[in-house]
Parts: sequence; structure tokens; C-alpha cells
Amino acid sequence: MFYVFVVGTAGSGKSTLVDSFASWLQDHELDVATVNLDPAALWLPYGPDVDVRDYVNVEEVMRKYNLGPNGALIACADMIAAHVERLKEEINDLNPEYVLVDTPGQMELYAFRSAGPYITSQLAGERSAVLFLIDSVFAERPSGLVSALLLASSVNYRLLKPQLNVLSKVDLLSQESREKLYQWLENPLDLMEALDRDLSGMSREMNQRLCEVLREVGASMNLLPVSSKTGEGLDELFAELQRVFAGGGEEYVGDMEDVGV
Repeated sequence: MFYVFVVGTAGSGKSTLVDSFASWLQDHELDVATVNLDPAALWLPYGPDVDVRDYVNVEEVMRKYNLGPNGALIACADMIAAHVERLKEEINDLNPEYVLVDTPGQMELYAFRSAGPYITSQLAGERSAVLFLIDSVFAERPSGLVSALLLASSVNYRLLKPQLNVLSKVDLLSQESREKLYQWLENPLDLMEALDRDLSGMSREMNQRLCEVLREVGASMNLLPVSSKTGEGLDELFAELQRVFAGGGEEYVGDMEDVGV
């Protein structure tokens, strides 16, 4: 059983990717279970096989503890940890090959509170990975890309799981924007020059230093372009996950030819 935790800022396309990737896995005759960890989700594009809302509901927490929306979300994040064993039992009963975990829309509630790393470690063992979604529209500006890569590194530091950074919604990018973005990623000097043109004064200096920090800490500059809408990049995403689950070697987990990759 392999766990894939989908993490990203609000609106980055987490739930949509869970939906499209689950369909991709099913189309390739792989057994998959979807897990919703967002207690405030009003609607999801998929029907979760395991749903935290069966145990924790944000509206009920607001009424019971007289909390506002943000306070209730924080309380819910901590309450989920108390139900992690029951969630795990539900998943084990399904016994799928792959488990796609849709994390809360407000990423900071999952990644930057103690409950998030605890839930991640308790649900999954070593056979797990994190997909960090970077909204392609946000990454079109060099300063936005630098900010997103720093956030990705921070999440990696918090969750301590193998992580793939995914450039989501690439169908919204023009070919020109794609080429520019890939050039920045392949050549950090081009990114620095773009920051020089895009910013001025203290902002420019700060972003340049942040670029240097990214290089010094060995942050991954590799982004997997994916579109949940068109299906672009899902084959490559699966292949990269297989490499992660195989320990980074050349061998894939299972027979890749069986799933047409």
C-alpha cells in the first residue's frame, strides 16, 4: 500500500488532482482509495472512500465550542489526530494499492501544526510521498516562483517525507510562459536576472538572497507540469512516484508495462 499526500495552498488544485489521478489509476487497473482530510470541505469533485467529516465537522465544532471559522479550523486540525487510528482502520479494510490523501485547503493547518506531521507519520509508513502543488499562474512571476519554492522546502522540512513538487494547472499557461518558467528552473542565473527586472530596491535584494538560500539548502528546482483538466503529466507523475517508492533507484515498483507507462 502506497500513500500519496497531496499538499498545497488554497486553490492550488489539490482536490481536482486527487480526482483526476484517482481516475487515471483506475483506468490503468490499479486499485486506489481516496481520503479526505478537510473537515470544512463543502463539496468535492470525487466521492471520498474515507472521509474525516464522518468524525470531525467544522460547523459542529463552531457551535459546540463557540468558535469562529478560523478557530474552529484550528481545533478541527487537532481533533483529526485523535481519530487517526479509525481512519487508518478504514483504509486498511479497503486494502488498496494506492491511497490518495487530500489534505485541508488551508495548508498551514496541516503542515505547520503538530497534528499534520503526526497524522502523516501515523497513517503511512515508509511507503509514502508528498505532492506539493504550486499554482502555475502564481509561478509566472519570478518572485512568485521563489516564494513557492521556499514554501515547498518548508513543507518538506516539516513533513519529512519524500516530496515531488508539482506545477499544477499548466493548461492555463501559454507556451511562451511555460518556456520562460522552465528556463528559470533550469538556470538559476536566468531567474536572478528576471528578479532584477521584476523588482527593485529591498524587494529585489531580498529575493536574490532567497534564491541563494534555495541553492544552499539544496531545494529541488524540479517541477512536474500537470494538468488535472487535460490529464497532461499524469503519466510522468506516476512514473516519478514509482521511482520514489522504489527508493530513488532505476527500478520501478511493480511492472510498469502492465499500466502502459
